[in-house]
This record gives sequence, C-alpha cells and structure tokens, in this order.
Amino acid sequence: MLVARDVEVTVAGGTRILGPVSLDVAPGSLVALMGASGSGKSTLLRVLAGITEPSAGDATWSSVPTLEAVHALGYVPQHETVYDRLTPREALRYAACLRLDGTATNEARVASVLDELDLVEQGDTLIRNLSGGERRRAACGLELVGDPRALLLDEPTSGLDTVLERRLMELFRRLADHGRAVLVATHATASLDLCDEVVVLERGEAVQHGTAAVARSHLAEVASRVEPVSHRVPDALAGPDAVGPLGSGRPVAVEFRALTSRYYRTLTRDRRTLGLMLGQAPLIGLLIAIVFGAGALSATASPTDAIELVLMLMTGAIWLGTSSACREVVKERGLVERDFDFGVRIDAYVVAKAIVLFALTFVQAFLLTAVVLALQPLHERAVASLEVFVLVVLAAWASVAMGLAASCVARTVDQAAGALPLLLMPQLLFAGGLIPTAQMPGAVRAFSNLIYARWAYAGLGSAVNLGGRLANSGASAVTNFGSNFFSLSTGAAVVILLTFTLVQLLAAMVLLMIRPRPEP
Repeated sequence: MLVARDVEVTVAGGTRILGPVSLDVAPGSLVALMGASGSGKSTLLRVLAGITEPSAGDATWSSVPTLEAVHALGYVPQHETVYDRLTPREALRYAACLRLDGTATNEARVASVLDELDLVEQGDTLIRNLSGGERRRAACGLELVGDPRALLLDEPTSGLDTVLERRLMELFRRLADHGRAVLVATHATASLDLCDEVVVLERGEAVQHGTAAVARSHLAEVASRVEPVSHRVPDALAGPDAVGPLGSGRPVAVEFRALTSRYYRTLTRDRRTLGLMLGQAPLIGLLIAIVFGAGALSATASPTDAIELVLMLMTGAIWLGTSSACREVVKERGLVERDFDFGVRIDAYVVAKAIVLFALTFVQAFLLTAVVLALQPLHERAVASLEVFVLVVLAAWASVAMGLAASCVARTVDQAAGALPLLLMPQLLFAGGLIPTAQMPGAVRAFSNLIYARWAYAGLGSAVNLGGRLANSGASAVTNFGSNFFSLSTGAAVVILLTFTLVQLLAAMVLLMIRPRPEP
C-alpha cells in the first residue's frame, strides 16, 4: 500500500508548502487528487514517488520509505517525458533496456504494454505525430514497462477535451483493476465517478477525503476520512519483493548501447537541425578561405596570413564542437531524470552523448578542413594536411566535452545558449593568436596553459611550419611569437588535447552526479 502519514514539505526560509497530509492508496484502487494550482498536488506526488524527501512525516510503499522504493513506483510528471522523434515501440524498447535487468524478456514486455495502453496500431508512428491523448499514454508506457506496483500521474488529462480525458481516465481505471495503486492529480471532474476516492487539497492540506459526489458538491471543508476501497492484492504485487530494484545487475554495455542508439536516432531524425549543423561547417570553411588572397599558406606568402588563417581554422573547430554540445544535456534533463532514478549510470550517459557528438563533429571537421585546404592549398609535406585535420578534429572534440560540461550546469536551454560566448571568448583570447603568449603578463601566461585552444593553436601552427616560416622571414620579432611557440609536435598536441577532452568529460559526469534534486 502507498501511504502518506503527516507528510510536510518546507522550502528555504521555513515556508511550509505542503502538509500535514495523510492518505492511503491501496493496490487495485484509483484515487484522484484535486485542488487549485499551487495547492500542493505536484509536491505530494513527488514525495510519494520518492523524488522529493519530506521535511516531516513518512511516505512509504509496503512499509518501505518511498525514497528507497523508487523502482516500484511509476511517476509521470505533467511535462512531456517522451522523446517525440521516437515511435512508442522504440521508446518502450529503450525504457526496457534501461529499466529492466539483463534477464528480462524486453520485447514481450514492450508488446504487453502497447496492448495494455491500446497503442498497438500506433506503435510505429513517431510520437510527435500522435494525438495528445496518445502521447500521454506513451508517457505512461515508459513507466509501465518496468511493471510498477503504483502509478502516480500529475495532470495527465491537462489540455485534453472531455472525450480524450474520459478515455484516459478509463485507462487508469483498468490499470487499477489489474492490481496497481493509481493516484491521479487532476483538475477535471467529469470522470471522477471512475475513482474510488477523491482527495481535495487546499493550501497544502488535505481538507476532504470522499467520493466523487462529495467532492463535486463541496459539502464540507473537511469531510470524514473514508478508508480506501479494499481490493485483493494479486500475488505478483504482494510481499516485500515488490520493492526490489528492477535495474539491478544490468550490464553497463547494455545501457551504453541503448543510450547511444537512442541519442543517435533522435539526433538524426531532426533533419533540419542536423542539416544546419552539417551545413555550417563548409560555409565557415568557405568564409575563412576567401578572406585571404590566393596562396595564403604557400611557402612564399606572408607568415602573418598563415598565422591568422590557422587561428580562424581553430576557432571554427571550437565553435562547431561547443555549439553542437552545449544544449544536449539540459534540453532533455526532464526526460533522463527517471532513467537516473532507475540506476542508469551517469558515465554511460555522458559517454554515449560524447560518442555520437564526436562522430558528428568528425564529419564537421572534415568538411571544414577540406574546404579551407582546397581553397588555400598547404604547400608542405604530404602528411601535414592529415595532421591539420587530426588536430582540428581533436580541437572540436575538446570543445564537445566543454559544451557537455556547460550543459550539465545550465538550468535551461536559454542559459546554455547564453553561455556560448562565455565559453568561446577565453579560448580565443588565451590561445595566443590575438595576443601572443610572450606578451601576456606572467600570471596570465601561466593561466593560458590551462586553455586547450592554446595547445591546439600551437599544434596546428607547428603542422603548417609556422615556426620555420617566421624564422625564415625574420618576422618573429615583429609578431612577438616566441621561437618555441610553434614547436609543439603533433603527437604532443594530440596527447594534450585528448587529456583536456577526458578531463572535461569527467567534469560533466561529476556535475551530473551533484545535480540538485528537483524543486518541491
């Protein structure tokens, strides 16, 4: 049984936003939670789902605190929790891989949930093309695939017309009749007759427990508490085993493959965004190449042109990597929090993101470098072009890692987008291209060694023999580049850039691990 006893939640400053609230939701019963906006419905649901810890009182499932029984509790928040560029069948398959153990027959479970939700015919239609009611059912399916013993839903009928609302409530009635404890927060009153009990919240307190008729008529501020309708608890749902972590023993390789595949599908199905991401690379390369006269990289050209062109090439690589990654975690935080609740490894999630973005930026770096070197041929040893390409790729990968770390910090997509200039400017200013490191104050010069762009720039300059060009032209003194700045070998640059990439990926993992719990 799902039980709340004198549950209270207070926020910073000591303001109590919920409680004390007590209620019982027995397996086999459907309970509606009603109240005006701000009455505490969502906060209570999060406490009962094991997401928010109560400040006082107890919330338990089968006598176990809900914080420890999260695997037995299905929670569907009010906002969308489905990847709309997947089909319901695909979404359920990924949920099964990430929430069930390695021995589960996932395909059979997916088929069973689709049938239970009456989504078999829509199983291979993109979720974004489904109706509002079908999308809500698909969101419920992500929780049902783990066969939860209790299901908590926050305003699932919001925005639906009366007919769709009735169909969805009838679905919840069937789910309850199958032995689940179902608690639904709702404003709608048309289908309350399907519920066994209605609980009304006002200003964070339960002022009424009763039938649908009692709730509709508002006969009293505080009605007599009515015990939930007694139902036989099916054997499959009874006993202490109902609380066991369904995701235990899941191989990390299974999680990694599922996370990588899911991200790849959702990314590649957004054709417009993918086209813009790929199309900007050759365009940036074209712009870089045409601002210089022909032969900017030739042996007889001014080394100043080569210095500036290499700086722009590196800046283009950093832009491509950072802009591709800086929104990729924050934009789906609401979608993956439930994955984390089920024990999905954060390192598998971050690495899966990085692998797909590395593949994307590899193509971007190839297009960028190919266009630049096609229009501005590199008159050096044959392997120099390959070295340039490798270093451009690694600069982009280090930028992907930086963007992912920033995306883990941002609270909104707008914050992530707004942080983009703040990520790029230090790389540009401290790389040594605009202001040579030899001219920087001592402390600033030391700090520049912690900026990966400084090493990417030095490596790229070494690949195109900028040090030799400066020495041969006698321009070293004029440009203020030290004699050793462009002497970094390609191998050393590769090692340094890979190290920066690894460190920033680890930082992204740590930032996700210490992320704050959702607000009450």
